[in-house]
Amino acid sequence: MRLLHLLIVVAAGWTQCEQSSSAPVTVTTCENDTVLLPCHLDQTESNYHVRWYKDGRVIADSEQGVQTPRVMMYSNSSLQVVDLKSEDTGDYTCEVIRPEPSGPMRQTHYIEVQTPTTVRTIPENGYQEVRKGEFVDIGCETTGTPEPVINWRKNGEEIALLEHRHRIKFRAEHRLLAGVYECVAFNGVGDPMKASIRVVIHDAPVVTAERSFVHTAVGLRAALIAKLEFSVPAAKTAWYRDGVPVRTDDRVVIMVFDNIHQLIFRTVRKSDLGNYTFRAENPLGMADVSFKLTGIPNVASFKVDPALNKATATSFSLIWEVDSYSTIIEYNLWLRPYYGRLASTDGDGFTTETPANLWSKIVVPGDSSEGPIHSAGYTVRGLTPATVYEAIVTSRNRFGWSKPSSVLHFATETGAAYARPPTTDDIDINPVLEDEQPHNISQAKIILYTASKSEQLCSSVTVICVLLWVYFS
Repeated sequence: MRLLHLLIVVAAGWTQCEQSSSAPVTVTTCENDTVLLPCHLDQTESNYHVRWYKDGRVIADSEQGVQTPRVMMYSNSSLQVVDLKSEDTGDYTCEVIRPEPSGPMRQTHYIEVQTPTTVRTIPENGYQEVRKGEFVDIGCETTGTPEPVINWRKNGEEIALLEHRHRIKFRAEHRLLAGVYECVAFNGVGDPMKASIRVVIHDAPVVTAERSFVHTAVGLRAALIAKLEFSVPAAKTAWYRDGVPVRTDDRVVIMVFDNIHQLIFRTVRKSDLGNYTFRAENPLGMADVSFKLTGIPNVASFKVDPALNKATATSFSLIWEVDSYSTIIEYNLWLRPYYGRLASTDGDGFTTETPANLWSKIVVPGDSSEGPIHSAGYTVRGLTPATVYEAIVTSRNRFGWSKPSSVLHFATETGAAYARPPTTDDIDINPVLEDEQPHNISQAKIILYTASKSEQLCSSVTVICVLLWVYFS
């Protein structure tokens, strides 16, 4: 069927050739096919001979009997090329040589033998290693007819380039530029062809830890876990306690799985509590991450639930949880106005400006539970209507005080004595928990003072009001 199709195309071209002095034919076909090319002849002439050229080289001559493999010229001067190969692509010129005074007549046809794409990577081994700051130069050489179009991907994601190109070059400014670069070449014949080049960038190690504060108790199992995110060349790793390498035995062991490094305490002793460091080092630099193995409670977290966080004009119910293997002795609940109604005697005016760092501390008793999860709640009373507050909480067991919790923002409702609503839409009754840690608890200088009646927060337990003067070193 393919040969019949080509003969029909040639016949149409041949009919045109008889009707005009030049009717070039372009044949697009595939390997192993057969093509027949016409040659225009003036039927009134008889004394002539014909030569056929391919890209300027004689491949057939009617007088000299020149023939080449897979090429045959018929008596009507048409040229047949069989079992086509990729090298058969090119211009084919029929030259009719006539006696003087007539000159030769020429007619050029074109055969395009379509071939599938092939790809070869640059460098040929598909691997390139550079130091940070050096240039990466990679590419793909292709063959195929028509000319293949190349697209590039990195780690499976397409790279947006302004043009299709065989080579890409860039400076290795960051380790994240390393990865598997893949060129995808396609010319419409057969399937797209792919080739991969792995680019490795040498840089200093990078280490991380999901939890640097590890809460435990004597007799329990504990693990400090570090992740070696990156290191080329490979890094030497070690665990230290207070700058001294950790001594391992049957109870304290080091385990490594892929890029996860663990220091495991099968049974924690009181002497194990302390500060630890995981360190990775290669010729280009060093990185470490610090841990604290401690019995101090974990950071408490406020529970945000409209069904539990009951708000009125002058009160709000707070609930929180904390992990501690030891009994919680007490909590410190810290509160202060964030913005809202100004504390003034006439009760006029609203503001969204942050007030002075006026904190109130409420001491909330702990519980007798051994944990490990402790829940607590407290209803703060004597608040100002239509005001946004912020709260944090810390916890204490026999090992000491925890770090402060995230900041919780909550608002009181508008009371009857304050019928006029605030002038902004920023005040929301629903509590909002912020992720950042409050900066002015650990950096604050605490000075006891006697609060005025309008500044007090009333509660069922002892209220210690303090004025925090934030200072920065």
